[in-house]
Amino acid sequence: MVVMTSKLYRAFLSDRFFTTTEALVLIPNKATCMNTLKQLVSSRQVVRVRKGLYEIVPQEHMDDQKPAADKFLLARKITHPYCLAYHSALELHGAANTATYNTVDLASPRQFRSFSYERVHYKWIPRRELTGTERTIWGNSQLTVTDREKTILDCIDRIDLAGGVEEVFKSLVSMKNINFHRLYDYATRERKKVLFHKLGFFLSRNEIRESWHLDDKELDSIRANLSSKVYYFLTEKGSGRLERQWNLIVPVDLEETLRFA
Repeated sequence: MVVMTSKLYRAFLSDRFFTTTEALVLIPNKATCMNTLKQLVSSRQVVRVRKGLYEIVPQEHMDDQKPAADKFLLARKITHPYCLAYHSALELHGAANTATYNTVDLASPRQFRSFSYERVHYKWIPRRELTGTERTIWGNSQLTVTDREKTILDCIDRIDLAGGVEEVFKSLVSMKNINFHRLYDYATRERKKVLFHKLGFFLSRNEIRESWHLDDKELDSIRANLSSKVYYFLTEKGSGRLERQWNLIVPVDLEETLRFA
C-alpha cells in the first residue's frame, strides 16, 4: 500500500488536482485504487474536493495549513469538454478589474452540479458547442478559455455573469489588440439581434473606441444589423430610459455609472 500511495501522490503532484478516473488509469484495480485514495486522504496527503475529485497537498504543507486551491487548475478537472468563460475568461485575459472574484464560470455541454470549495463557487454554464476558444498556459498547465472576442460577446450578452455593467465596461476598455472582424463574425453567428444593439452601445463609448482604435466604418457595420425592435440592456426588465441610437432600454443611472467607472 505504501508503494501505491507514493506512486499515486507523485504522479499528480505537479497537477495538484486529479480525478478518480485518472487514478484508475494509474491503478486499474478499483478496490486497490479506492483504498489507496482513502489512505492518502487519511494521511492528509490528499484532500477530497468533492466526489471523484481530489487535491494533492504539497509535502511542505502537510503539517501546516495548505495553500489555497488555485481555482483555475481545479476547474479544468471538473468536466470535459469545457471552457472557462465570462468573468473567469476576463481574469485569464488579464482584463478583469475586480481583484477578488469568487465564482468560476465553467461552460460545458456536460452538466455538473455546481459546488463551492474553499469559498469559491464553481458554476456550470450550459453551452452546446464550445466555439471561439483557445488554449492558454496557467502555471505549468494548459487551460481552455474563450478567446478575447468571444469573451467580449459573452460578457455583453450576460452582463450579470461578468461582474456587472461597471466591471464589463472597465474590462472592455483595458482589452487590447481586438480583432473586430472576428468579433463581428461571432455576433453574426449567434443570430441574436440584441447582441448588435449592446455591442454598438459599448463600442460607441469614446474610451473603448480609443482603446480599440475603432472608426466610423466599423460602427456603421454594427448599425447595419440593428433591428427596429427595442431591447433591454440588462437581462432583468424594468424601468429605464430609451437609448435611441441603439434601441436599448438602459438603466436611468447608466451614464453616471459609466462616467465614474
